[in-house]
Amino acid sequence: MAKAARAVAVLILGLCLCSLPAFVPGPGRFARVAPAAVGAGALGMLGAAPAYADKIDDAAKVLSEKSYPFLKEIDWTSDVYGKLPTQNALDVLKAIDTMLKMGASMDPAALKTGVLAHSKAIANMDSKGVATLADYTAINAAIGHMISSVPASQTMDVYNAFNKFNLGNDVGPYIMSKVNAGDAKAAYQALMDFKDVVKASQR
Repeated sequence: MAKAARAVAVLILGLCLCSLPAFVPGPGRFARVAPAAVGAGALGMLGAAPAYADKIDDAAKVLSEKSYPFLKEIDWTSDVYGKLPTQNALDVLKAIDTMLKMGASMDPAALKTGVLAHSKAIANMDSKGVATLADYTAINAAIGHMISSVPASQTMDVYNAFNKFNLGNDVGPYIMSKVNAGDAKAAYQALMDFKDVVKASQR
């Protein structure tokens, strides 16, 4: 159960850090800071070399289809997501700084395309804050292309900066109590598979 909770926490962290418009964050301090930081630092597409574009798009489609059931089970209207991470503001700010540096290395046109994809998804989301499958797929592809356009070392800097907050012990068990465990595990595995495709194309 602990392993599953950590897996879900990693998946939730991925969703939140990438600012996927499957939800509208609550009014907490992280929600106020993260969207701008992430929008400038972790979104976009077309940054990968053309040779890898189809692979990332195909992988994004698989990820989206396998994780969408899990995504829809989450109560994105809960204020818990506006309170993450629970660490002090300065520690969170330092972690966000790694995202800003990552964003500065991304292709500007790619960043713009990704941000617009998110904006479209937000405009089309339902009353529960869930994006359509098509928009969710487009955003996953955008994130894949964006991340593939930066050095792997910067991706790991961002991951390590937020991993130390131990969300697996914080939000993981809570999320697992609210969703279907099978859907959560399937979503996590799909995310790991997607990560491998993106990493293979990363410069």
